[in-house]
Amino acid sequence: MRAGTLHAFEHWLLNYKRTWHGTLFSGFLLPVLFIVGLGMAVGGYVNGSSAIGGVDYVAFIAPGLLASTAFQISSGELTWPVFAATRWGSQYKAMQASPLSPGEILNGHLLYGLLRGVSSALFFFIVMAVFGLLQSAWAPLALLAAAATAASVIGATYAVSMSAKHESALSMVHRFAILPLTLFSAVFFPLAQLPSYIQPLAWISPVWHGVELSRAATLGVAPPWPIAAHIGVLAVWAVGGWYAARRSLLKKLKV
Repeated sequence: MRAGTLHAFEHWLLNYKRTWHGTLFSGFLLPVLFIVGLGMAVGGYVNGSSAIGGVDYVAFIAPGLLASTAFQISSGELTWPVFAATRWGSQYKAMQASPLSPGEILNGHLLYGLLRGVSSALFFFIVMAVFGLLQSAWAPLALLAAAATAASVIGATYAVSMSAKHESALSMVHRFAILPLTLFSAVFFPLAQLPSYIQPLAWISPVWHGVELSRAATLGVAPPWPIAAHIGVLAVWAVGGWYAARRSLLKKLKV
């Protein structure tokens, strides 16, 4: 990793030092609320159902929430902050005036977004362990699945945010991209419960692949697709997203 990338990453990390206390609290509180309020309360009606593989509902949704948390937090860090860095603030202008290259500026910001997603997933994983929801020796691999999920979406999210003409476009991204991807990627119910004509849309969603890998790791079961296929889709999204992000940044900086 180039030194310039680390310098750009350090900038965003120093900004985060002002707010980390609040995110630390919510990082543990929200998983507890999800597990107790949704997993255990709603789970009383569906525990042991064959539709979720005969496991408790809380054990079914927890790994899905682990992956989707990494996705949502990483995406959130690369929407308004990216838009603001070129419209409302002068962060990118200052970086451009420094010896940093556009690639280093990009990679530093993406690395920060990835770190935020992975750290949030780690908090969720710890809460899962406290509630006894890690049912397999392979459970730690769920963190890798969550990290891969975050890595697969940060580039595309960055590109959209950098290309947005108005801040209202970012609200649309959350309403019509991030939220639907969370709801329809088998986080809360099996993909088979969706109409057959919608399921192919989930197959191309990076979140679904991350959710299934995370669930397979924590429950000790085989994922719906071969593991290599799930990883392959995530890799395609990650690489394609990075190139799209780089192109959007170069266009914005007029390089």
